Amino acid sequence: SLTLLNLRDNKIRNEGVGSLAGALQHLTCLTSLDLSSNPIGDQGIRLLAPALQNLTSLTSLTLNHALITLEG
Repeated sequence: SLTLLNLRDNKIRNEGVGSLAGALQHLTCLTSLDLSSNPIGDQGIRLLAPALQNLTSLTSLTLNHALITLEG
């Protein structure tokens, strides 16, 4: 099972986050997710949040330079 997913600098925008969120529901053993340097933004992280809540094995989430503000 996949435990580490590094999608750093893949130009994922908030439009692509919906597809990613759907895929994440099948990665129940995921422990580390790196989405750094993707322009996800506040809207994108709001779309992703429900999927992240279901990843109970996730211990590391990296969102550096993802254009997320305090409102996101």
